[in-house]
Amino acid sequence: MAPGCRPALSVLLIALLIATPALAHVPLFARDGSSPDAAFVVEDPTKSWVIYGTLPEGPAARYYRFRMEEGERIYATLQVPYAGGFVPGMVLAGPGIEGSGTVPPYVALPEGAGATAVPGRLPEQPEYEPFTPSKLYELGRIDTPAPAAGDYILAVYTPGEGGNYALALGYVESYTPGEWVRVPIDVVAIHRHEGQPLLLIFAPMIAVLAAGAALLLRRRRSLSPFALSGAIAGLLSIGSGAMTLMQMAIAAVGTDAGAALLLTRAFAVIPVLLGIWALLVAFRRQIGTGERLAMAALGAIGLVTWAGLVLGPVLAFVAAVLPARRRPP
Repeated sequence: MAPGCRPALSVLLIALLIATPALAHVPLFARDGSSPDAAFVVEDPTKSWVIYGTLPEGPAARYYRFRMEEGERIYATLQVPYAGGFVPGMVLAGPGIEGSGTVPPYVALPEGAGATAVPGRLPEQPEYEPFTPSKLYELGRIDTPAPAAGDYILAVYTPGEGGNYALALGYVESYTPGEWVRVPIDVVAIHRHEGQPLLLIFAPMIAVLAAGAALLLRRRRSLSPFALSGAIAGLLSIGSGAMTLMQMAIAAVGTDAGAALLLTRAFAVIPVLLGIWALLVAFRRQIGTGERLAMAALGAIGLVTWAGLVLGPVLAFVAAVLPARRRPP
């Protein structure tokens, strides 16, 4: 990479790593939960999760169970990706909960538990979420201290139309290394949950790889295993940045995104810069220890910044140990 580009990449990378934990929610794709006995169990309800689920045509409900200590904060928001007839609500039930609202009769409650109902209300304008990126309509919120220690049930219900929803639970933003590395794959699943076809999601990546394939074919006689693996890693990184830019454009429509767009742009620009750097290193005439270390560094930074859909960083690591001379015909 040109020396003048390195400070810009460093600033963007630092800003991204500082800002991301304050906005990040670990995605979960829950299954079952069709009854309190089969409720999806959230092991750490203070950690910030986003649980993606689907409700069938109603009346219907999905149930989530978690354990709280007295005084711990119970925090949950309910969201949908589109405005329409599907406007679900929430019911929180557990020990010491003071009854409020009207709990629908088809929502099953633990025996003897108090319950509060939060019917969904569709806002006039969606919010822009820079982390995925996506747009969301927040329908309701629960924010209360647990009145007593014990198991709590949170039910998401619909009286009529079914659809996809996201339940954000918890408020402590933290990731395990595995959860962090898996984010690019989870983001694709989130966009699928929003209703986007795979072809649309991967269209920018397909376009970048097609253009890159033409470039590689023109240089195929001079490509070493190091160059080929490194170049593909770079193209995957650029493609992932292009995917983020497209999703940013889709999500920003109809929202008041404002400064949040700057963070999404950082998510997009960093993979593009890393991809360009990988291509420049891959096509150098002389490959030595410095170039191999650079390719390994690209793989490590790519994993941290979600560049290349995991496969790109893996190929960068592989390139770092591959032969740098073209194989004889």
